[in-house]
Amino acid sequence: MKAVALVSGGLDSILAMKIVQEMGIDVIPLHIITPFNESCCSNLTLLSELIENQGLKLETVNAGMDYVEMVKKPKFGYGSAINPCRDCRAYMLKKAKEIMDKEGANFIVTGEVLDQRPMSQNKKAMMLVEKEMGLEGTILRPLSGKILPPTIPEQKGLVDRYKMLDIKGRSRKRQAELARKLGLNDWPNSAGGCLLTDQRFALKLKDLFKHKQSYFIDDISILKVGRHFRLSKDTKLVIGRNEKENQLLSFFKRFPLLMPVNFNGPTGVLDGNIENAGLAASIVYSYSDKVDDPVIALCTVDKTEKIIPQAISREMAKKYLIINHQ
Repeated sequence: MKAVALVSGGLDSILAMKIVQEMGIDVIPLHIITPFNESCCSNLTLLSELIENQGLKLETVNAGMDYVEMVKKPKFGYGSAINPCRDCRAYMLKKAKEIMDKEGANFIVTGEVLDQRPMSQNKKAMMLVEKEMGLEGTILRPLSGKILPPTIPEQKGLVDRYKMLDIKGRSRKRQAELARKLGLNDWPNSAGGCLLTDQRFALKLKDLFKHKQSYFIDDISILKVGRHFRLSKDTKLVIGRNEKENQLLSFFKRFPLLMPVNFNGPTGVLDGNIENAGLAASIVYSYSDKVDDPVIALCTVDKTEKIIPQAISREMAKKYLIINHQ
């Protein structure tokens, strides 16, 4: 008897996995890495260590551009920002089903709690996604299992319904109590959270979808860094807010870089029409230390040019911020 357990890294999914494991069922923990996980790498390491401490090995799947396209055109719509929670759940269940079929597992385990999230974790939404994915009756939700319809694993006697819980709503008190009981005293949070629920990030992603017909993972990754300015329909500027972001931006070699030469200032990334480099340089300079005769280097793949930026006010530069264009 074997189950695939979707683990986000949050406490709920880890508890659900642990409950099933305590029933003597072999568990395959599965984590889906999306382009919109914040602080993914450090939390993934913590999650891997936690899973190993349970005597298991974490399986990971990278969600790629097919996931991004789902976010752009979700079948079931968005939540408060640009978060297609039901479509995202369906995507992850699809990936879990692929692993389930490959490994010959009997069912899928999730950490969903009834009515914890109004959009994706109400009974109607849960059943709808199950049906959409052809997984009716094969998804076990141990934290709310007693108050949900019996699943096929329960009907077949593979799972003891009375060993599951009846948690409902947004309180995490019972989960914390169960964690202490099971000896889970240190767990990572849910990978820093989903950026799709962040209103400011949502504005930048909507701007990308609006102005680019084709894009790559780099285009998504850069949304997580710096201040973003829309200079024209086909040109965007990103500048770092601190030393760490300046270093990160310098790795985006696909785009021209704007680097201060004789003054302290942020690194800029120019995405689009190189003819807007003058305006971009002026915005970079507006966030920099002021000097006489400032020079900015425009670095492309094959050459470096010097630009003399115009002195513009910080307030004028802010008019181009994407968060002010919505």
